[in-house]
Amino acid sequence: MEAYFTEWVRQEESLVSSFLLAISSNDTADQLHLISLALAHIESYYLHKSRFAQGDVVEAFYPRYLTPFERTFLWLGGFRPSLLFKFVPHGRSDAMIHLKRSVSVEEKEMSKEMASLQEGLAARELLDAIRSADMCMMMNRDLERVVAEVGATLRALLASADRLRLCTLRGIRDALMSMSAPTDAAMFFAKAMNFHLQLHRFGLQYHNRDN
Repeated sequence: MEAYFTEWVRQEESLVSSFLLAISSNDTADQLHLISLALAHIESYYLHKSRFAQGDVVEAFYPRYLTPFERTFLWLGGFRPSLLFKFVPHGRSDAMIHLKRSVSVEEKEMSKEMASLQEGLAARELLDAIRSADMCMMMNRDLERVVAEVGATLRALLASADRLRLCTLRGIRDALMSMSAPTDAAMFFAKAMNFHLQLHRFGLQYHNRDN
């Protein structure tokens, strides 16, 4: 997953550079093309992560390929969907307001589900057991059943959170495209992706400084 993510970030950097050029030149056709490419690029990450989670859901929730700084921003294995609204260039259409409220409600429900799950765990032991599959522990059939149930619940929560992230992304794109020319949507993608890149770069610099 780490090698995949490194290449994925490199492609993201290329997309941001292309977005900036298309926006500065006011090339509408190129902006539309890049919006499609950016969405496909992000969707590919979540698809890859979903497959990865089938083997190691704990790692999918707390990725080691992210720096400690980046992990401080994690919410159910990724960014909070509501964070995306900070990169909307301007305008408060009814569709955008409704989307933001809907996302906020779903975020709260998922946070409650995760809190409920955590409260029901002997947390560390079970999460470690999911990863290490310690044979002595797994000989206990009851524990094996609980670990399997926790793993399934985590995968379901991760899938729901990633689905909400993608639905929010598509919803913002659709709302912006319906309000104006694609420039606003292009600016949204450029800002959101550049913010992610800045977090990643700062995390690497901070981590390398401490080592």
